[in-house]
Amino acid sequence: MPRTTLTPGLRARLIDASSPEQIVAMAATGTVTANDLPTITARHRIWPALITAFAVHPHQVNLATDLLDHLGPEDLENVLACWNDVHSARLSHPNIPGPLVEAICHRLTAPLAADLTAPPTALGGIRRIANGNGDRPADCEDILWRILDAHPHQWPSLTADPCFGQVVRHMLLEHAPTQKLDDALLIACLPAATCPELSNAPHHIAAARERLRRIAHRARQHPRLLTLIPDTLHAAAADSVTQGHPLRLTPRADFPGILRIVEDLATVGTDPKQLALATQLLTKLPWPLLVTGLPRLTPTAWHNPHDDEPHQLLERQYQHCRAQALVRIASNPATPSSAVTTALATLHPAETAWIRLHPDTPLWCARAAAALPATPELGILRILTDSELDDHPDPTNTLQTWLDARHCADPWVYDDISSAVLRSRHRTTAHLRQLTTRHVLTQSPPPMTAQLILSTCGSNPSRWAALLNALESPLDDETTFGQLADQIAQADSTPGVDRDTSSVAGTHSSP
Repeated sequence: MPRTTLTPGLRARLIDASSPEQIVAMAATGTVTANDLPTITARHRIWPALITAFAVHPHQVNLATDLLDHLGPEDLENVLACWNDVHSARLSHPNIPGPLVEAICHRLTAPLAADLTAPPTALGGIRRIANGNGDRPADCEDILWRILDAHPHQWPSLTADPCFGQVVRHMLLEHAPTQKLDDALLIACLPAATCPELSNAPHHIAAARERLRRIAHRARQHPRLLTLIPDTLHAAAADSVTQGHPLRLTPRADFPGILRIVEDLATVGTDPKQLALATQLLTKLPWPLLVTGLPRLTPTAWHNPHDDEPHQLLERQYQHCRAQALVRIASNPATPSSAVTTALATLHPAETAWIRLHPDTPLWCARAAAALPATPELGILRILTDSELDDHPDPTNTLQTWLDARHCADPWVYDDISSAVLRSRHRTTAHLRQLTTRHVLTQSPPPMTAQLILSTCGSNPSRWAALLNALESPLDDETTFGQLADQIAQADSTPGVDRDTSSVAGTHSSP
């Protein structure tokens, strides 16, 4: 469609009759230009591929960046994604124009930059940046990181931007592999290293704890920070502990939070008192529960006998987190050795064995762990078979000890213990009432499930209606079978029904 041979009216009618794909192809070849935009927008909204096609021509890059204001976050990313498609019919594939990439990043960073500059929203902005890892594809922080990750050659100019550079610095410190940041670029990111925006944020306790978490994460992600600005990092971390009081957390109420704080202080802490308090917090965490005899742990032809050693069980069952945290804080030169040796004496024997044998344990700490008395069988729960329970003086009480102990176990071990109780012929109704409804109804053999339901509902229509009503919602991991049985019994409105003999709710006999 040569431009010079067409009258404006005919040109407009031809463009009007073209499909979006045809318009993009003509824009990429220069047949359609900025002068044709009124005709295009009369029938179409601005779309990513059109902007990409205009940006192919250097003299139209400014036009393309101006058109970005018509797009949302996801469409902004698609402008760059369309680049290869627009160039598919061309012999050469030039790089995406830097000004176009920068303009897209500016638009994506604008809301984050606004959050960071306002103290009331700074905490939310930092958290959004920290979570911008692609888990929520539609969020602008996730789109921004994907674009940054695909265009590392733009990082120097973006970090130097006076308006949006701080957001890019935070993004790179949070998500960029340290090998991709040379020394000059890492130095350019230093103004964001300690999250200064959080120092004056409202809700100072939450902000200070988040600041400590981010500083420690960045120090682990980029160890060179501890060489470039050690005093700044340590001072900011100490101030965060003073403002956020993280060492006052209740260990049993926030097990993961305690472990995270200990590891964060192990990374950037220098105050011996704070490090000693963090070490003391580890001693207040509950002992791990090690379980042997579960079906999935039964020895096979490929079984290594050493896998049953307590320290191996500890790691295989993901119960070594406390021991690992103690090793890391013991590796901090500022941590008092007396605090570590005191903590060692309170650990599970399997934890001390794990610490003694772990290659990252400081030598003095490994020797202190080795000096403790060895009691390998202490604190290990063994799941017995029914044949072994037959010879046990009180199998019913043994099953109850399993149920009591499972609350300290890892979730998958918790489920396996519940299944072991469910499948045992020594179980009683009292045991079944403590299991979750999901376990009892979905993992019991069909005859047993039918018997349980019949014994619960009997021939009472009200109970059957209550059961159907309860099962309309998905079964959760909280409601026990006893709670379900009680709920069904309470729904019984028919007088004269013997609930003690027809319902699981009140009996302790074996089904």
